[in-house]
Amino acid sequence: MRGRRRWPLIAVLLPVLLLESACQAPLAASGKPTGVPLARRFRRPVALVAVDGGRQLLVANRDSGTISRIDVAKRRVLDETSIGGRPSDLAVTPDGRRVLVADAGRRQIVVLDLGKGQPAAVARVPLADEPAQLVVDPRGGWAGVTSPWSRSLTLLDLSKEVPIPRTRLALPMAARHLLWLPGTDMLVVADAVGGQLSVVDVAAGRVRRTHQLSAHNISGLALSPSGRHLVLSHQVLNSAARSSPNDVLWGLLITNNLRRIPLPDLLADSRLPVRPGSVVLLGQAGNAAGDPAGVAVRHDGSFVVALSGVHQLGIGHHDRIELTRVGTGHRPTRVWLAPDRRHAVVVATLDDRLSFIDLDTARRVADVSLGPQPEQGAHERGERLFFDARLSRDGWMSCHSCHTNGHSNGLLADTLGDGGFGSGKRVLSLLGTIDTRPWAWDGRMASLRDQMVESVTTTMRGARPTSGQLHDLEIFVSSLVRPAPGRPPESSDERAMIARGRQLFRDFRCGRCHTPPLYTSPDIYDVGLAGPNGPTRSNPPSLRGVGQRRRMFHDNRARSLEEVFRRFRHQLPRKISPRESRDLVRFLEGL
Repeated sequence: MRGRRRWPLIAVLLPVLLLESACQAPLAASGKPTGVPLARRFRRPVALVAVDGGRQLLVANRDSGTISRIDVAKRRVLDETSIGGRPSDLAVTPDGRRVLVADAGRRQIVVLDLGKGQPAAVARVPLADEPAQLVVDPRGGWAGVTSPWSRSLTLLDLSKEVPIPRTRLALPMAARHLLWLPGTDMLVVADAVGGQLSVVDVAAGRVRRTHQLSAHNISGLALSPSGRHLVLSHQVLNSAARSSPNDVLWGLLITNNLRRIPLPDLLADSRLPVRPGSVVLLGQAGNAAGDPAGVAVRHDGSFVVALSGVHQLGIGHHDRIELTRVGTGHRPTRVWLAPDRRHAVVVATLDDRLSFIDLDTARRVADVSLGPQPEQGAHERGERLFFDARLSRDGWMSCHSCHTNGHSNGLLADTLGDGGFGSGKRVLSLLGTIDTRPWAWDGRMASLRDQMVESVTTTMRGARPTSGQLHDLEIFVSSLVRPAPGRPPESSDERAMIARGRQLFRDFRCGRCHTPPLYTSPDIYDVGLAGPNGPTRSNPPSLRGVGQRRRMFHDNRARSLEEVFRRFRHQLPRKISPRESRDLVRFLEGL
């Protein structure tokens, strides 16, 4: 085992004193940066890391393709480095000399050198898949990068100055957040939309265990101070509840939670138990806490969690019901704790700012703007509404709560979408939805705006949106592009499978309902899938991106595309062979 490096006392205390000094200063009135002149643009910060012993923070800005450098003590932007693309995450190597940036826009890892103050890009490492989140082994040997659409994890070898992609592992789910278990070769990977957790053995290059939680939207992972528990933030959609006023009011339909999992349970091969006191319910009737996101745990066991849907930071303890709240900027997503664990910095993604929080007094003591912004247009206002849980009754849920980042959590929700209760329907993806009119499973919504009114008032039980809000929401939702197809063909054999599957699709006349190029149609059909209380007729969902769905049909009865053909023989004129089923599936996975 490697010995622990002992740091001089001043090296430990200096970043604490700097941040404490910053937090004791009054809240900036203007919120404007006081450093170098910065361009007027939307930045949309999504991640931050501490460098230079905690004296500085680096912030990854998704929309501007830049990295902002913040002086913690002076609470100002020092500079902004353009790297291009669409940064989605960043991490510091253990030696503190380099920063790795996940660039989702250009499918690469950008290596930044910190030797001369302002970060400078010194290498770009292409990846096979779009990176979402990354984490570095504290011992410095590896980095892990998730790619949700390809359901893969890429392991990078950090032994050289430029990281080398070594292994690409297939995952059982679309993954996003991940966490290294210190002192081990184990990596925890969390479902991007649903409730699965995988433990990856990096040394062996395999997925060791996958657990299924009653959860979705896992948006924060952290370790307890003792290192004995994994703490995660998530939501729970109760498919047995209804979107009635009572069920929404009392948190029966959807809850927002933290869960604490002992590492031995996580690493065991047995089913993950739910132990007494392991789940904390965030919020209550009249004061809910929609869409919990980034989370961190203090030395005394208390936690801080970004309540992204209600624009607050929550401070609480696993043994207490009360949750102290501090207002932040719009949609807080990430939390950084100072070494003293008394102060936190929160990323407010949709306000382009950082909020400095004194945790002991539960007070926001400073805001740092990352730079001047242009006037918000309909798209920006619509994005704020989409992620705002205050559209719902008491703040229990936002549009994002069920339509994760515009996609779908894949669960069943019993709403008034078909005119009554008693039959839960799978939450449909909104990616590319502008091309798939009409809306709702029964196709009774002729316009997207009508569907939005229905969703806010009868599913979320909020007030009817104004005309302006509906216009802005419609603009934002209409901009959501279709999900990326699954893995591209990697061999001539796969290309032949896709060609045969395409021909079978034509021969079986699947295009009658799923008409190319959108692979849907505006009509209503009775396809014999009604349950006891379900609809007898439905509008066919688009097959574009069908490979990104976990289960099929309106009630999730099919667990895979294979079951659609082999078990349910959905609209097939004859029984098909295993090879024909594989060919059809491979064709559909590429749409």
